[in-house]
Amino acid sequence: MSAPRPRLGRAHLIWAVGVFAYLCAVSGRAAFGVASVEASERFGVDGAVLSLFGVVQLGTYAAAQIPAGLLLDRIGPRRMLVLGAVTMAAGQVLLALATEVPTALIARLLTGVGDAATLISVVRLIATWFPTAQVPVFTQLATMIGQFGQAVAAVPFLALLVGIGWSVAWSSLAFLLLFSVLLVIAVVRDEPPGDPDAAPPVPARPGQVLRDVFTSRAAWSGFFLHSLTLLTVNSFLFLWGVPYMTHGHGLGPAEVGTLLTVNVVLMVAIGPVIGVVTGRFPRHRARLGWIAGGILTLAWAGTLLAPGQLAAWQLMPLIIALAIGSATCSVGFDLARTGVPPQAIGTATGMVNIGGYSTSLLAVLLIGVMLDVLAPDRPAGLDDYRIAFASMGVLMLAAALGLLLTTRRRRRDPA
Repeated sequence: MSAPRPRLGRAHLIWAVGVFAYLCAVSGRAAFGVASVEASERFGVDGAVLSLFGVVQLGTYAAAQIPAGLLLDRIGPRRMLVLGAVTMAAGQVLLALATEVPTALIARLLTGVGDAATLISVVRLIATWFPTAQVPVFTQLATMIGQFGQAVAAVPFLALLVGIGWSVAWSSLAFLLLFSVLLVIAVVRDEPPGDPDAAPPVPARPGQVLRDVFTSRAAWSGFFLHSLTLLTVNSFLFLWGVPYMTHGHGLGPAEVGTLLTVNVVLMVAIGPVIGVVTGRFPRHRARLGWIAGGILTLAWAGTLLAPGQLAAWQLMPLIIALAIGSATCSVGFDLARTGVPPQAIGTATGMVNIGGYSTSLLAVLLIGVMLDVLAPDRPAGLDDYRIAFASMGVLMLAAALGLLLTTRRRRRDPA
């Protein structure tokens, strides 16, 4: 009974280092949103160009998922974590030195590419090092703890940015990422030690991996579940939530900050619960997606149909629903993991990640287009935001239809 303990202790240490690397990646991902005012002054651009930085980063992140997954399945998570962090660090250094928009855009592109390698590598490590029943719990904990990288961007990074300056602040993020590289090299190993006389596994051919992933109903179920639960969350938190609450409902910065903080705290608290339920009731994973999607739909409908401006406490149901959606989206990773061969887990995880982030990008663009159409010559008002946010219903309906088609007639499968 005591034999497995050393392996689990090593697994926990590797998991902790992987989560730290992911937290560093999230801080690099989120930092530009915190620095938007300073970026506008440094590069002399308006809001439309600033939004381009987010589109480039999100688009690159989504587009790089499949190539990153294929490379992960070939070279392993340890090398991918190092490669991702070094690429992100290069992006932060380039942004620290940038004085023109094209250079800054290249820097954010590098950030998106490096970011794409990180979470999927951590998910792969968890699937390799932990017993099957514990994988959903540690995956949820990893994704939730990693979100505290937003706090790194919002507090120490912002303090350096305001107090010392642009170059030092971005260079500090590069240093943090390189520190995570040292930890990964020192601690992380791709898999537990096995039989020293066993022949090393032969890497699967990329073509076979892609066939395994793209013909897997479980992987597609994870893709659509991730989309259904995450697209409204990201569109709200990445770009449109703050102007909706401030310009639409007249909330002050303190109230907005409180609501966003509550969202993060609830997300971190709910995530492990979702992970435990996923591990104990694997046949009901798709139902978790349906429940979260239904809660999001009801919360959005109630908020957008409510007459007049809402107080901060009246927006709390929407904030809670967004936290539930964010915590549930990782169930898509578990669906894909159990539906493909072990050598294709990295690519399948990347495919699931594309689901939420590609539809999030579409939602961000759709809301922006709707606001431009509704308020071309004036600041957008509450009614404009209501109609623009309602347009996300089309994307949610498409994701729900995809989840329905990929999970029906699969009663014998553990979904």
